Amino acid sequence: MTQKKIKIGFLGSGWARIAQAPAFSLIDNVELAAVASPTEKHRQRFMQMFSIKDGFADWREMLQCDLDLVCVTTPPFLHSEMVKGVLESGKSVLCEKPFALNVPDATSMLDAATSAPGFALLDHQLRFHPAVRTMKQMIDGGEIGKVYETRAVVNLASRNRPDQPWSWWCDAERGGGALGAIGSHLIDLNRFLVGEIAEVSCNLATSIPFRPDSSGRLLPVTSDDHFAMMMKFGASSVALGSSSLMHVTTVGAYTWFSFEVVGSMKTIRLDGAGRLWEVANTDATGGRSLIDAPRWKQVDPMLPWDELVLQEKIRHSSLAVHGIFAVGFAFLAHRIVKALGKREKTIHDAAGFSDGLMIQKVIHAGMDSDRLHQWVKV
Repeated sequence: MTQKKIKIGFLGSGWARIAQAPAFSLIDNVELAAVASPTEKHRQRFMQMFSIKDGFADWREMLQCDLDLVCVTTPPFLHSEMVKGVLESGKSVLCEKPFALNVPDATSMLDAATSAPGFALLDHQLRFHPAVRTMKQMIDGGEIGKVYETRAVVNLASRNRPDQPWSWWCDAERGGGALGAIGSHLIDLNRFLVGEIAEVSCNLATSIPFRPDSSGRLLPVTSDDHFAMMMKFGASSVALGSSSLMHVTTVGAYTWFSFEVVGSMKTIRLDGAGRLWEVANTDATGGRSLIDAPRWKQVDPMLPWDELVLQEKIRHSSLAVHGIFAVGFAFLAHRIVKALGKREKTIHDAAGFSDGLMIQKVIHAGMDSDRLHQWVKV
């Protein structure tokens, strides 16, 4: 008996073109069925790249198609209306982050998902990266001991040129900025691995205050292009009262990603290549020497056979050069297709809209903290 193909539609053609469509293309029994994008050039390119038959300028028309899942990869200020439209049409939805513009929007999207027949997921794909899943196993199993703190440093050169054009990303009212784009992922990693966040102290900054529009006229940048934030874990965590430090820039001179969880027995670290490292406290040289490098050892995640096959496909695809977020998405896509094929309503460990609301509350607290220059409770 021939199994029904899982049909995927895309609202937006940016991240969907780079990661989502290539990832779903690696998975058996999937059809990339439709795309909606108001820019014809982008829409036609997307359709040609992935042999998609149906393309629409108006996203509402795409919802008339027979689709199992719609990926919403548009800017944040468009999410609420689009996500609600997808859910009302009876389809499952995967929403890109940052989830919403504000807490009321996030709340209304969660309310819409509660009564919808399909499932509603948020694209925090790092949860499904093999290295991150191994980190969670090590933390939950007590292998690193008591969690002391977490530290994240993300250095990107993606917006370091002043001549890069003004876009929605430069507009805080449209959901632009580093805290939403990158910080949301780091907040989710902390929540997924360690637990809920109770309090934050944040500093948002803009190094390049103006950017040119299409005519060369300089427009003000109202969003942050880098930030520093400290968070304290709350009662629903394995590290009550402990700190999480985050420093993110998008205007650096090089690219670097590091997420560390410091424990009483080991420290573990995820790097930008998706590798997991560990160093035992007993390996420390002691004293105050800053000369000796830490003795990091690489940890190889253990994967089930179907994910080993997927991992090999990823290595020979374009996803491999786009880093841990694209690779992580392929593993999330694999889980989504399995769940849709079995008509399941939930996906274990996937970020849902309730997670999106909590992350939005942390982001909102960070914005308030920057404005008030004080710690703010979530």
